[in-house]
Amino acid sequence: MAYDRYTAICNPLRYPVAMSKWVCFQLVVGSYIGGCVNAMVQTGFTFTLNYCESIEIDHLFCDGPSLISLSCSDMYVNNLVMFILCGFIIAITSLIVLISYIYIISTILRIRSTEGRHKGFSTCASHMVVVILFYGTSAFMYAQPTWLSSLYQRKAVSVFYTLFIPMLNPLIYSLRNKDMKNALKKTMGKKCLRK
Repeated sequence: MAYDRYTAICNPLRYPVAMSKWVCFQLVVGSYIGGCVNAMVQTGFTFTLNYCESIEIDHLFCDGPSLISLSCSDMYVNNLVMFILCGFIIAITSLIVLISYIYIISTILRIRSTEGRHKGFSTCASHMVVVILFYGTSAFMYAQPTWLSSLYQRKAVSVFYTLFIPMLNPLIYSLRNKDMKNALKKTMGKKCLRK
């Protein structure tokens, strides 16, 4: 998405070439390969743990930190691997997004018309809100050792990034639609008048 926004705003005339089907295919395949390698490494390290007490996972779903916290063996290596891998993934991808948005903002600020700047910022604002929410909760969940956060904090954050953000995503992107904005204003206006 960051590359798409960067290309659309910084190189609009080259957009059809820069975002061809082949480029999109490569971006998707690269994301899947990176995700699969991460999952295989973490799963492999999780299989090295011994589980001798409770086999009931006190979490909303079977996830790496919740499995690691159940283990009765030394979890230092597993926590370190998860911290390094997830920290690396989050740092690299957020750095790419940040760099692309630095270029985007500098390009938008060079637009002379106020309407053009407004349109440029509104194109990217919804994406940035989703990115900040997702990366913030993901970093809290995976880029810290399991002993630094309580089980209740991890449960709340996992609900936020697995349920709340995906439900919020279509709403955030639909707020760019004029009809949706007008309907929301009418609904909010009626509620304010009733009170």
